[in-house]
Amino acid sequence: MKIRNLAQLLILITSIPGLVPASYAASSLIFTAPPRETPAAARKLYGPLAKKLSQLVGRKVVYKYPGLYIGDWGTYSHHMQQGKYAFVFDGPQFVSWRMKYLHDIPLVSLPGHLGYLVATDNPDVKSMKNLIGNRVCGIDSPNLLTLSFLSKFSDPVQQPVIIAIDSGGMPAIHRAQLAGKCHTAIYRDSYFEHHLSASERSKLRVIYRSPRNMPNQTITASPSISPAARQRIIAALTNPKHAKAASGIFTRFAKGATHFVAANPADFKGLYKLLTPLGSISGWVPGS
Repeated sequence: MKIRNLAQLLILITSIPGLVPASYAASSLIFTAPPRETPAAARKLYGPLAKKLSQLVGRKVVYKYPGLYIGDWGTYSHHMQQGKYAFVFDGPQFVSWRMKYLHDIPLVSLPGHLGYLVATDNPDVKSMKNLIGNRVCGIDSPNLLTLSFLSKFSDPVQQPVIIAIDSGGMPAIHRAQLAGKCHTAIYRDSYFEHHLSASERSKLRVIYRSPRNMPNQTITASPSISPAARQRIIAALTNPKHAKAASGIFTRFAKGATHFVAANPADFKGLYKLLTPLGSISGWVPGS
């Protein structure tokens, strides 16, 4: 290729990851994830991946905490709807929303699926219809599993009362159920089946299992990221050798994983609709 001018040279340089000094980029690209950890813990978890993305994109990518505190979903969703993030790692309901309204592109997902089950120790609860008006423990919305569960009740008046657990994840759900805060709880299926002992499971009765067709947490890119850069990211993060920057993420969300898998856009179709019940929660207004 014959270089004819400075502009052509700069285009060539910026297409090669690792050759662009951080000071060259006009502005940093922002990578974020939901406010599930403290700001310090989140920077430690996501900072290495932001650095890796910088190398792959050829432009500085910085991790930015999306809220003011743990669980600040209002700020997170507000900035997301404004399209402030170049890269986001979160659940498939948000991925689906960004695909529809911001035209973001899903790149790679954690291996496995996101499914849930509903388990109870109340002998009077035989099926989901028996939960109308009952208290059910679940991760605080807009958690995918909680939203999926609520979507099974078409009439909001008949929805169960969610006892929201805002920290501690699935172990906290189990502790809340054991403490009598609720007789029924929403569990991630893999946690219930692989982390609770046989004795613990025997004390609970599963009344519902979701279809195992929801993709796991996923990294998306805004349309401003070039197709070539997106392909470099997919190639690198689906390779265990180059995905080491995400080792903390694997430990936190997908123990045993060593790499991401390429995301299939079709898998996210329609999942944005699960956010509809959030209309008055955390400032989320779907499609705004």
